[in-house]
Amino acid sequence: MTTAAKRDDEKTSTPARRAEGSDLPWRLVVASLLVCLILAVAELLVPTIVVLLVVFGGVLCGIFLNGITRWFENWLPISYRWTYTLIVGLLLAFGVAGFSYMGAQIAAQVAELSEHLQSAGQQLTARLEEYAWAKPYLAEDSNIGDMLSGGVLPTVMYSLQTSVWALTALAIVLCVGLYLAYDPDLYTEGVTRLIPPARRDSFRQLLRKIYTVLGYWIVGRLLSMTLVGVLTTIGLWILGVPLPITLGVLAALFTFIPNIGPILAAVPQALLALQVDVNTVMYVLVLNVALQTIESYLITPLIQQYEVMLPPALTIAAQVLMGALVGIMGVVMAAPLTATGMVVVQMLYIGRYLQDPEPGELVESC
Repeated sequence: MTTAAKRDDEKTSTPARRAEGSDLPWRLVVASLLVCLILAVAELLVPTIVVLLVVFGGVLCGIFLNGITRWFENWLPISYRWTYTLIVGLLLAFGVAGFSYMGAQIAAQVAELSEHLQSAGQQLTARLEEYAWAKPYLAEDSNIGDMLSGGVLPTVMYSLQTSVWALTALAIVLCVGLYLAYDPDLYTEGVTRLIPPARRDSFRQLLRKIYTVLGYWIVGRLLSMTLVGVLTTIGLWILGVPLPITLGVLAALFTFIPNIGPILAAVPQALLALQVDVNTVMYVLVLNVALQTIESYLITPLIQQYEVMLPPALTIAAQVLMGALVGIMGVVMAAPLTATGMVVVQMLYIGRYLQDPEPGELVESC
């Protein structure tokens, strides 16, 4: 073949390759939809999504461990691997020590919380029976305390099954996170090799952006959880509500779920406040509204540099959709999934496909 023929062949083949490369994202979308359709027909779609959400939780754990390790690596005269080993060893030591020291206390607090909830439910049932409009909605043998605390064999079996699944999911999350944080380049480069060579640099940039956004989201959530937990404990202790520390820890854990979490945290607080008096219930509700106001207008601006700004309506819609699809696991993971999806849309669709020079940012420093 002559030189001119080779040039002509290169000219004709280059646009074809570009067209083939530009069609790759759409081919991936079509292939993903076909896989989802096959799984749905086989009734394996929901279990598959649950497993993928657990793995995604492991990715979040790995990003958290990797971020801590890199931060300490800047201050310690040792390599990343040795820093990682030191950090994981310290976390395990603190975890084992805290569990062995506070395990019995936590179990006692949980048992006491169940007893208080049952007592509060019985009081609520007695109060509702005083009103004529509520009697038709209460069965003759109904007891809200029994519904709250369980006590029936099917409930016990369901709780046991849920506990086993939760422990299994936690173990998977920790294992995936530990392996990812130990050698992140191994997995990122392995995934990158699945992308055509001409687009690998863009894909690496996408992974770095997702890593940054999720890292900021985790830090922002942890700061909000800590502050809300401390303020809730102090407020409930001042109001004289039983078990303020336990309720404060629950409030901190529920804060991990944006928008819906504070509402869920207020339910056991109001029930236990009912044991004091009705006025205390109102004070607890006012406390929760005040805490949400403080978080929105004081805490969030203070940690804005560490917080990912997600549109509330979009986040709530994702939480409702994922909750209806796979349950509580979907609600918990909806916010980081929304952040990841927004990064993908901004970089691939708005920035690359629409050629918009300003696709938008979830974090100001990104």
